[in-house]
Amino acid sequence: GCMKNGKLYPFGLTERTEDCYRCNCREHFMDCCSLFHTPIGYDKENCKVIFNKERCDYDVVRKDDPSQECIVYSRV
Repeated sequence: GCMKNGKLYPFGLTERTEDCYRCNCREHFMDCCSLFHTPIGYDKENCKVIFNKERCDYDVVRKDDPSQECIVYSRV
């Protein structure tokens, strides 16, 4: 298997790790890709970014009312 952040993963594909990555464990290496995209284009003055581990994605919400989502123009 392969070690990532102190956890042992079996050989083959892991669709979702605890820290929101999709990983492929091979005999000599492990490659992983994130399941989330980081918001970069949004109203930074009035909104904030919160990581939603349940959905493996970022929520962008109003600072004064986190129940209200903000529009995100771009992600990386």
